[in-house]
Amino acid sequence: MNWRRSIKSRLLVTLVVSLIAMFFLLWWVVSTALQELTANYLEDRMELEIASILAELALDDQDLISLDGKHVDALFHFSFSGYYYQIILQDGEESQILRSRSLNQFTLDIPAVPVGDQIRFFAKGPKDENLLTLVRTIPLRERKLTVAVAEDLTPIEEDLEQFLWLYSIISVVFLLLLTIIHVVAVYRAMSPIARIHQDVMHLEMGQIGKLSEDVPVEMKKVVGQINHLLSRMEQRLLRSRTTITNLAHAMKSPLATLFQIVHHPVLGGDEKLRSEIEERLNHLSELIDRELRRARLTDFPLDGMFFYPEQSLGILTRTLKNINFQKKIDVEMAIPSGITLPFDQEDMMELFGNLLDNAFKWASSRIRVVIEVRSEEVYFVVEDDGPGVEPLETDHLAVRGVRLDESRPGHGLGLSLVRETVTHYAGTMRFPHASELGGFRVEIALPVKPGVLNFPRVVTNGHEQRASR
Repeated sequence: MNWRRSIKSRLLVTLVVSLIAMFFLLWWVVSTALQELTANYLEDRMELEIASILAELALDDQDLISLDGKHVDALFHFSFSGYYYQIILQDGEESQILRSRSLNQFTLDIPAVPVGDQIRFFAKGPKDENLLTLVRTIPLRERKLTVAVAEDLTPIEEDLEQFLWLYSIISVVFLLLLTIIHVVAVYRAMSPIARIHQDVMHLEMGQIGKLSEDVPVEMKKVVGQINHLLSRMEQRLLRSRTTITNLAHAMKSPLATLFQIVHHPVLGGDEKLRSEIEERLNHLSELIDRELRRARLTDFPLDGMFFYPEQSLGILTRTLKNINFQKKIDVEMAIPSGITLPFDQEDMMELFGNLLDNAFKWASSRIRVVIEVRSEEVYFVVEDDGPGVEPLETDHLAVRGVRLDESRPGHGLGLSLVRETVTHYAGTMRFPHASELGGFRVEIALPVKPGVLNFPRVVTNGHEQRASR
C-alpha cells in the first residue's frame, strides 16, 4: 500500500518526523545554551582574575613589570593546573612577558587585541587541552599591556558531555513515549473509519439497513448522505418490485377475458388460429404466474446481502408445498445450524425457488437440499426422486427457453436464470448423472472470501450438527 494514499500513514509519518526534528532542534539548543552559559560564567570569573592581576601588577624604574604572586590565586602556581595567565608589555618591537608557573615556560598563542578591547576565544594549552582564554589590552605609559587568563575546559567538557548523554537518553525515551502516544492517538482518531468500514461490510451482508451515524463531526455529513442514498435506493427497489407485482396482477383479468374470446364462436372453425392464440396466451400466463410466485417467495422480512438458508428455505418449502398441495413431497434438508451466507437474499431465493419449483414439478415423493461450507466455497445440492434426465440432454438444460418435456407446464426459463445467478457469483453448476435419490440432481459451487463466513457450529460427539426437516 502506498503510504502517501493512506491518511493514517501520512499522519504517523508527519508526526514522527516532526517529533524527531523537534527533539534534534531542542538538543542542539540545550547543548549550545549550556556551552554559552558555561563560557559566560567562566568569563565573569576570569574578569575578576584579570582585575586581581592588574591590581597586583607593578612597574619599576626601568619600566619593567612585576607581579606579587602572593595575592594571586594559588592555582596559578601549580604546573599544568589548568589555570594560566600570561602578561605582555609591548613597547614597539620589544616586549616583556610574564607567565604563571602553571604554564611551565609554555607560551600561549595570543592574538593582537586593540587597546581598550577585550576578546574571548578558545586556544590549546600546554597539554593540548582546550582552553577558554580571555584577553584584555590596556594602555600603560604610552605602551600596550596585554593580560590573558585561561582555564582548562576538560573537566567542564566531560561533565557537559555526560549531561548531554543523559539528556539524549532521556530525550530518546520521551521521543519513543510520545511517538507511541501519537500512534495510539492516530489509531483512535482513525477508528471511526474502521467502524464505518465494518458497517459497510455489515450493510453489504444485510445485517444492518444503514450506517451508524455515531461518528465524528467531520464524517457525519458523508455518512448522512450515504444513508440518504441507501434510503432512496431501497424505496426505488420497493417501488420496482411493487410495480412488477401490480402489473402482473393487473394483467390477469385481461388474460382471462382473452381466453374467453379465444373460445367465442366469432372465431368460427379456425382451429389453427385458435390454437396458436391459446398457446401464446398460455405462455404469457405462465410468465405472469412466475412473477407472482417470485413475489410470494421473496415477500418476507429477510433482506439484503446476507442469506439465511435455514430460515429462508424453510419458508420457501412451506410455500411450495402449499402450491403443490396435491403432491405429498417430503423435503429433506442438510444445512449447518444457524448458518448465514454472504449472498444476496433475493438472488438466493430466486436460485433455490427455481430449483425447488423444478424439483416439486418432477419429484415423486422426495426432495433433498444440501448446503456445505468448504474452505473457500459454498456447495449447494438440490435433487429429487423423479425420472431424471438423460446424460446427453444435460448440455441443453440451462439454455433459455429449452424444455425437455412439453407435457409439463413451464416455459424453459428456470434453469437458465439459475445459471445466470451462478455466473454472476463466479460459481459453477453441474448436472451429474448419478443421484442418490435416483432423479435429477443439480450441484452448485459459489466462491466466498476467506473469513466472511460467520455462523455458529453445534458440535455433538465430534460431528457438526445439521438441521433437517
